[in-house]
Amino acid sequence: MTSKILHLNESTFGSWLEVAKQNGKLSLGAGMLLIPVLTFIITTIISWIGMANKRDGREPPLNPYWLPFLGDWLWFLLARRSFINRIYRRSNDLPVTVRLGPAKAYLLTQPETYGPLLRDTKSCTNKAFAVIIMEHIFGMPKSAMHLYRNDKSGIGTIPHPGSTLSPHLRVWHHHYRTASRYLQGDSLRSLSKQVVEHLSEGLAKIDHNDPVDSGEWVDIPDFFMWWTHRYFTATITALCGPHLISLNPGFVEDFWDYLNSWPKLSKLYPRTLAPGNYRPRQRILDSIKRWHAYARQHSDYRHNGPDAPAWDEYWGSVWFKVRQRWGQDTGDMNDDALASEDLFVLTAATANALPMAFWNLIEVYGDRALLERVRAELSTAIIPHDTHEEKLPFRFDVKAITSSPLLQSVYAEVLRMRVSLFHNRSPTQGDYRIGPYKFKQGGLLCVSTNIASNHAHAWRDRIDGGRRPLDKFWADRFLVRDEEDDVMKFSTDGLDGAWIPYGGGALMCPGRHLAKQEMMSGVAIFNAYFEMELLKGVPCVDDRFFGLGAQPPGEPVPVRIRRKIGI
Repeated sequence: MTSKILHLNESTFGSWLEVAKQNGKLSLGAGMLLIPVLTFIITTIISWIGMANKRDGREPPLNPYWLPFLGDWLWFLLARRSFINRIYRRSNDLPVTVRLGPAKAYLLTQPETYGPLLRDTKSCTNKAFAVIIMEHIFGMPKSAMHLYRNDKSGIGTIPHPGSTLSPHLRVWHHHYRTASRYLQGDSLRSLSKQVVEHLSEGLAKIDHNDPVDSGEWVDIPDFFMWWTHRYFTATITALCGPHLISLNPGFVEDFWDYLNSWPKLSKLYPRTLAPGNYRPRQRILDSIKRWHAYARQHSDYRHNGPDAPAWDEYWGSVWFKVRQRWGQDTGDMNDDALASEDLFVLTAATANALPMAFWNLIEVYGDRALLERVRAELSTAIIPHDTHEEKLPFRFDVKAITSSPLLQSVYAEVLRMRVSLFHNRSPTQGDYRIGPYKFKQGGLLCVSTNIASNHAHAWRDRIDGGRRPLDKFWADRFLVRDEEDDVMKFSTDGLDGAWIPYGGGALMCPGRHLAKQEMMSGVAIFNAYFEMELLKGVPCVDDRFFGLGAQPPGEPVPVRIRRKIGI
């Protein structure tokens, strides 16, 4: 009997223990589910308090989030467009505090505040964001990252007060000074002329094995690839000479594979978890190192002064000699770091401009009436040849092309609709004030071009009385009537902070003038050699590239194309 009782008690206790375990698991599971719910409730209350706060010098209200410690970091990485749109709709046009893991960011929503912020390079810098980009997008090795992290001297000729950094280690000043020197004035005109000449030469060549050169209408399954690869070849040859591509036959394809990896690279996955994301970049870096080694063998990069030629076949633009010498003289840049530095420049020169050159063509050729208007304004774009000269390749007057009011308006409208960027600034001289709001030093002030480009109030005078909504392409949006001459002229007047594809202030993209000439010249050069029809209309953009710059098409772009007869 006793043994039966003991057995019964043991059995009862075991059953109770099993129930307790199950209940414990349920309680743990319920607790885990409660954590995000409670987090959202608490942060929502904090947000309401922030919105009700009218005290001068307050922080913007918090955007409620579900995940403690992480905040909105996952949503920002995985669904940037919908995340930003949701915050903007909820913001009532007021700035918002966004928690991104350990970092605090502020999303600004009023374009009238964008211009002054972007111009204030004394109080705010983009360094924190630029450091991340150099390491994670351009692959700068960790051995050289201290050059970027430790440089607090600013971009100006005179370092910020308190900076003791040696002049030859001022990496941000070096970037700004050399880009400004070689992408303006005579250097810009020379470089732009070479880009145009190389593209014209490339399109003039006849390949009798290529159906496109038959003079008949031919279907091309993806015009984006067809056009950008040809334009990229011309641009790289003008910038770097012919050997970067000739030494690396797969360089063009590898570069566009690298650009296509940006959406994944921007999520900051470690290489061990996503090695495939990093392979295209490594191939590009290896190619650049091969080119550097070859150029150093054949041309002295230290010969880059006023008496040096502006261009040679090994380094291309003397700018790359100057950059090579500076990198070598730091004493901290190995071949890997030098390659990452030049990948940064090559990307800046092509990754945005060439997709935009594609969109220019798509919008112009997608509207027959617009195409005829553009052709009329480009009637003087081709420079006549002397009688003893070969007819091809055509030569082009870049100034005549870029002075076309209509084509400038098309260019600006394409940038408004297809460039998606965050211009980020971080206060460095104490907390920063905009109106009644205070932004903490070290926080990230985010300016979204998507908000700026689609802000109803900022663009109220550019919608033709409501007949031209901002979500639709309108070629004439940047044309205004000149009251003195009674003609239409290109103008961005009244759009300070609303049209900001290049940023603003001293940190405005130094390559913007070259980019504009590339985008506009592409229309004139293509029109001189080819006719085209879109088979599926204007494609949608690829939202994976939201916030990363130029948005390529989200689908293949089939066209019918024909080389013009009689050229």
